[in-house]
Amino acid sequence: MNAPAVELTEQTHRRGGGRLGRKALRSAPIASFPTLVRKIPVYEIVPDEAVELIHEESLKILEEVGCEFRDDGAIALWKAAGADVRETRVRIDRALLMELV
Repeated sequence: MNAPAVELTEQTHRRGGGRLGRKALRSAPIASFPTLVRKIPVYEIVPDEAVELIHEESLKILEEVGCEFRDDGAIALWKAAGADVRETRVRIDRALLMELV
């Protein structure tokens, strides 16, 4: 009545190859894709005058309204750069901003 115990020898996991397997993956050639060629014409969605107006107005907003920063490190960097810092509000002069950019 006693049946002999059946031993399972089937592996349930896959071997990754260890260090040599990872090294082989790193040294495998990188697949390159063909260079993309633009086939559609370039459109001027916004005229140059409008781009200049948008730029001027964005500088005005940064000077007058400013931007709120909540990171103490970022606030310290702006203060060191010469921006007007009041609590978390940073107002950046256009000359300073253009110098930094």
